[in-house]
Amino acid sequence: MFQMRLVADAPSSNTTEMAIVHTTGSMTHREIVQVENAVLFDQTALKSAQVQHDPNGQPQIGIQFTESGRKRFAQVTRENIGKRLAIVIDGQVYSAPRIMTEISGGKGLISGSFSQKEAADLAAKINGSLKR
Repeated sequence: MFQMRLVADAPSSNTTEMAIVHTTGSMTHREIVQVENAVLFDQTALKSAQVQHDPNGQPQIGIQFTESGRKRFAQVTRENIGKRLAIVIDGQVYSAPRIMTEISGGKGLISGSFSQKEAADLAAKINGSLKR
């Protein structure tokens, strides 16, 4: 199951503590975040995900939204600039990028310090959740 939820600044009765595992080379780091329980999007808002590369050649994941997902994503990103959006698949947070600007074009990018394999694995997990 695919979900997008906001990351809160502090624990509350409306959040769940979750870990994001970051792997860089042979180093693994766990980041603990407080993820809001309210689901903003699920797999029904997405069409597909694929690995792309930024201008520096770094892997990132491009997400294509459905029409209703596009409208909802534009609203959520517009109202939550500066906050982090957790990408939760099967109960595990895979990434929690910061919303930098409203995203209204029907496509979103998940960027971070991904290796090519990590980006491919995340895109595959997202696409796998769309088939459920």
